Amino acid sequence: MIKLSAAVIVQNEEKNLPRWLKAVEGVADEIVAVDSGSTDRTVEILDLAGARVYHRAWTGYSDQRNYLAEQCTGDWILMLDADEVINRECIRLLKAFKANPEAGMDAYLMPSRVWFFGKWLRWGGFYPEWNPRLYRRGKGTWARQEVHERLEVKGPMGRLGDCIYDHYSYDSVEDYRERAMRYAEAGARHMLAAGKRCGPLTGPTHAAWAFVHRYLVRLGFLDGKAGWWAAWLEGVYTLEKYRRLAGLIREQKADRVA
Repeated sequence: MIKLSAAVIVQNEEKNLPRWLKAVEGVADEIVAVDSGSTDRTVEILDLAGARVYHRAWTGYSDQRNYLAEQCTGDWILMLDADEVINRECIRLLKAFKANPEAGMDAYLMPSRVWFFGKWLRWGGFYPEWNPRLYRRGKGTWARQEVHERLEVKGPMGRLGDCIYDHYSYDSVEDYRERAMRYAEAGARHMLAAGKRCGPLTGPTHAAWAFVHRYLVRLGFLDGKAGWWAAWLEGVYTLEKYRRLAGLIREQKADRVA
């Protein structure tokens, strides 16, 4: 029987944590968290659940995840965000996995479904989204990407097709916009560092394609109003990201002239 660590990075997650903890308590041998300055009941909730909580100033998703993984003692790490919850079938499969892990694999992709404005998205390329959430301790490193981080694994990676986790992403348009603006800034800075440039039509063109791709090409319209909002807001995010990139480029040019 292998030991499994359930790991989570947190900051003001008192709303999501009870649901997350209830799901992992039946399969995790330990719960490990890294908090980056919560001002709500996040740490209290984790303490009451018997979690081991570490405190670290926020330096980015990949840094937080790598630090979190270093604190885990399990043979395998199940790393989920606080708004990502494994379902009952996944819990059953993970218990079976602990008793008899497949030889040769060092990580697994798990499928997710997205809760978006009161509806599970089935179209638009949102289901299933495959992400690495289970990996052997010491075999994976989180690397920075444009916005989200990527798990780089040294060995083979498989798929747990029936081990679905639910992603409770956004409750409202304002919730989406608030986070999208943060992601847009991070994405713009990443693109600038990568040497990307943009003209006056680059942002509108990419934004229009983001909407068309989600809503028409990937059949997002079949999700009704939620599908329309998901596609539209991705277009808005894309436009904002390139708008901020253009601003950073102007600042860079101005500094050179000065």
